[in-house]
Amino acid sequence: MKFREDINGLRAIAVIAVVLFHFNSSLIPGGFAGVDVFFVISGFLMTSIIFRGLENNTFSVLTFYKARAVRIIPALLAVCITVLIFCWFFLMPLKLEALGRHVIGSVSFLSNILYWTESGYFDTSSQTKWLLHTWSLSVEWQFYIIYPIALIVLKKLFSLTNIKRILIVATVLGLGISIYASYYWPSPAYFLLPTRAWEMLAGGLVFLYPTTLSQPRKKHIEWTGLALIFLSYAFISKSDMWPGYLALIPVVGAALVILANNSNSPITSNKIMKNIGLWSYSIYLWHWPVVVIGHYFNIEYWAFVGIPLSILLGFISYTVIEKNKVTLKAIILPYVLILGFACIVSSNIGLFYNIPKMKLKAIVTNTETDQNGKYTWDKIRHLDQKDFAGKNKEKVLIIGDSQAGDFTNSLYDAGLNKNVDIVSRVVEADCGFFYLPPAEQNIAFSQSPTIKGNQMWQNKCRTFIKNVDKGDVVEQANVIILAMYWRDVNMNWIFKSIQNIRANNQHAKIYVIGGKSFNTPVSTLAYDAYKQQADLGHYAKMNIASNDLENRAVQNKQFEANAKLPEYNYTFINMTQVMCHSDRCDVIDKDGNSFYSDKRHTTRAGTKYIAEQLHKQQLFNEILAPENQ
Repeated sequence: MKFREDINGLRAIAVIAVVLFHFNSSLIPGGFAGVDVFFVISGFLMTSIIFRGLENNTFSVLTFYKARAVRIIPALLAVCITVLIFCWFFLMPLKLEALGRHVIGSVSFLSNILYWTESGYFDTSSQTKWLLHTWSLSVEWQFYIIYPIALIVLKKLFSLTNIKRILIVATVLGLGISIYASYYWPSPAYFLLPTRAWEMLAGGLVFLYPTTLSQPRKKHIEWTGLALIFLSYAFISKSDMWPGYLALIPVVGAALVILANNSNSPITSNKIMKNIGLWSYSIYLWHWPVVVIGHYFNIEYWAFVGIPLSILLGFISYTVIEKNKVTLKAIILPYVLILGFACIVSSNIGLFYNIPKMKLKAIVTNTETDQNGKYTWDKIRHLDQKDFAGKNKEKVLIIGDSQAGDFTNSLYDAGLNKNVDIVSRVVEADCGFFYLPPAEQNIAFSQSPTIKGNQMWQNKCRTFIKNVDKGDVVEQANVIILAMYWRDVNMNWIFKSIQNIRANNQHAKIYVIGGKSFNTPVSTLAYDAYKQQADLGHYAKMNIASNDLENRAVQNKQFEANAKLPEYNYTFINMTQVMCHSDRCDVIDKDGNSFYSDKRHTTRAGTKYIAEQLHKQQLFNEILAPENQ
């Protein structure tokens, strides 16, 4: 196919948007939609290659894969090994270990699945993941693997004309799946192929259904397409459901620009756009590690340096790597070596640091390595499906998020009394409160920094709060335990929620569980204490949460002050006093096992410790079994 100047320029428009968004999202709030433009371009180009081969009976899957590999892998390997070696000199063990896993995910083109399991794309923690942007390469590569095989199978069953019709249906169905999944499962919808494939299929339809246009008509269609793309960049933001129906705007826009095939466009065919388009893949690869450097070292006005540096690195990468065509054999050895090195880093991090094994345990414990997310949520989500059923049993209701999950695990580790019937109602942390009537919910949502303006999350929170009343468990409970990630900004609504719980149940014993978090993950505290040759317990005590989101001391005072007021009438469990004693906080056991998987969630060792403290401090005597049972 003849080189398309307009498509090359469209690549430039996409990469410019992505780079600007990542360096300063306020400049172009919807710049992440540039990735969707890339997907449309890929779909168009891959469909043109495959269908031409199928029509001429010359298509080879292995040749197709080989061409994709030598196009994509060399520059990707260069970025991965550069980042890995660069970070070796200053990352703490846990971060370098995670980077090793991320390199494995990137070069194996499974990073989208890996990042989906870790967190959301727009999370703050994403700015510390050096290869996060490779998720889109993984999605494309997975499409490259499946798409040609699917078309070959279809060709054995249908004519090419009918295959084209099938692809129209597949695109529409894919869009429907994307819209549905984006609403109910936003993180997997963002990262995974099933909700992204329709965008590449849409690009393919442009090739399969070409239109002959006059020059004036080309300009009109191109300008319409560009307008849609720029509208998506300007008016869509990371708070919007994505990639749901709104993704139609940049996708249709990109499809129209490609359909127009205007090789004389002043927008896509000028010299600047031509060069940026040629370098776009390499710019995309290098820009995100440059972004992370700015965040990691907290460099002020980094965009002014980082953006030109990204373009320079992209130009060098294109000139040195992409332009010099290599054979598949030439990349096999570097691929194996880099993959092997990353495997060693991710599985034997102690080899790279001279840290005693006992101290290293806590330093390398986190949610991923400890599989703590599953442990935290399993029991409380199971109990969320239950209503009170037991007769002559103490009815215990636990309401809250992952903090309630932690406390539930501790109660079970402590040993529940045989006469206890325990159920839960999950309300996730971003909701900020757990029991308000609809009118008050609307006011609280408008004030919440986590879900203000986010209709998807507001709907989810309404469902969570409605579920609290399911089975009349609030009215039936003899004991109600409230545990959440308490944020300072939500405290008024938290107390209003407690008041509403008390109003609906005058007889129950209510417990409010205080927060137990630190300013930074305990793994970081352990590493910093080791470097400073400080006692970890003392160091942890100095780092009890006192940040913009939560001031633990202030919250504890608020909870203690309101506990005996008649409209609340609850017992406050001060988790700072449970976890900390005099001038230290207990965050590891005698064998060096960490009590925390991050800054606020406990490991199995941590829940066991809390269970021991519940017995020792004689808390929950009315529902805990004696120690000898």
